[in-house]
Amino acid sequence: MNEQVTAVITTYNNSDGALELARLLMLHFPSFHIIIVDDGSDEAHWKHLLNFPHAPKLKKIRLAKNFGQHAALYAGLAQVNTSFVLTMDDDHQELVPHIISLLEAASRDKSAVIYGLFDAKRSALRTVLTRCYRALSRLMGANHGRGSAFRLIRRDLFQPLTQGAGGVQFLDERIRWFTNEISFVPLNVCISPSKSRYTLRDLFRLSVGKSMYATDFPLRLMASIGGLMALINLGIGTFFLYKKWIDKIEVPGFTSLIVSVLFSTGLILFGLGILATYLRQILLRINQVPTYHIQEISE
Repeated sequence: MNEQVTAVITTYNNSDGALELARLLMLHFPSFHIIIVDDGSDEAHWKHLLNFPHAPKLKKIRLAKNFGQHAALYAGLAQVNTSFVLTMDDDHQELVPHIISLLEAASRDKSAVIYGLFDAKRSALRTVLTRCYRALSRLMGANHGRGSAFRLIRRDLFQPLTQGAGGVQFLDERIRWFTNEISFVPLNVCISPSKSRYTLRDLFRLSVGKSMYATDFPLRLMASIGGLMALINLGIGTFFLYKKWIDKIEVPGFTSLIVSVLFSTGLILFGLGILATYLRQILLRINQVPTYHIQEISE
């Protein structure tokens, strides 16, 4: 099976890590084809990639700007002609010995995509945020939020994935649009990832954007909250009317009125924010915003 695999490595300002990973793949899996996709790194990193000695099965791609990791993956997938594609990050050197586990799983079953599950050393805050994100993702459906950037994908899946992506860049969510034939291989490894190039703000924005691409859950949640608040307000209003008209008791209402107005206004603005985010995604699709643009290819 080895000669049927292309490894796609995405990198951003970490040419040392990408090249070290490529060397390990050449050493342990010499029949693999390798594609390194530079996601708009600084010029020095791209020159470092170009200076790497020529290899017959190695291709280097430079995107015109930083489109994001998933866009870089699509750029790499579009260049693959083998039966399988293996996706890896530029800090996955410790996972190279575990590639054989994914290959063995692919020979045992016919899953369209096989994820290698591993642990990664993160800060306490990032660990908490990751767990919260995965918990919320599970509300969107089975296996959402589960997986990793260490994937083995069959040709009959990654070929349609590269077609018509438009503004939809999140590979894992698009995979779930195409198939439920997904399997997971637990790996007994804990990697030490390189310093993240994403700030907490970037991670939050990425997570929000991903949830908007993948599901209408936020819209359904707002509809449910709106219905619940309507019932609660109806109950409170009925109570005060009963006190005023039946018990003939004057009910001071200024404080409760202000609280109700402020809370309702905040809820409305929150709902409008969700709608505006969805409208932006619709505009991206209508305007056919490119997922990526290749500036240079070196073979």
